[in-house]
Amino acid sequence: MRLKNQVPNILTFVNLLLGFLSIIFSVNNQFTLASFILLLAVVFDFLDGKVARLLKLESVMGEHLDSLADLVSFGVAPAVLMYSVFRNNYLLILLVLYVGASAFRLARFNVMKKKVDGFLGMPITINGLIFPILFFVNASLKVVMILFIISGVLMVSTLRFRKVI
Repeated sequence: MRLKNQVPNILTFVNLLLGFLSIIFSVNNQFTLASFILLLAVVFDFLDGKVARLLKLESVMGEHLDSLADLVSFGVAPAVLMYSVFRNNYLLILLVLYVGASAFRLARFNVMKKKVDGFLGMPITINGLIFPILFFVNASLKVVMILFIISGVLMVSTLRFRKVI
């Protein structure tokens, strides 16, 4: 395989690795770094799809790889970040449901026979923006819990979200 053909997958792997690094920094109480890294993962998630379309290298493999990376970066990593910040058992219960909703949202997207314009349910990548921003503005536990509930419900909903970019 030529390296040029793997550029979108390389960008997807960077997204995945950034999500993993965010988790590592979160469990080591380096929340600012973990949050910045999640924001950077959003950039790479945006780039992998754009580059794949631009180079006409979209593939089923790339789609599934992107979903796995997104589950780590925008499902698990924000949950670990916020749990590490607050260390609250009620939040932990919500996070288990949130990670399940994240996985469901991505699996549903991957098996949809007919793709819709935009997105069915809230795109998971939005969580890579919401939760680091909540950390930076020093949001309360109550606000974080409410937003995890809303995010989880919106991801599994059948509401249609338009593509912004």
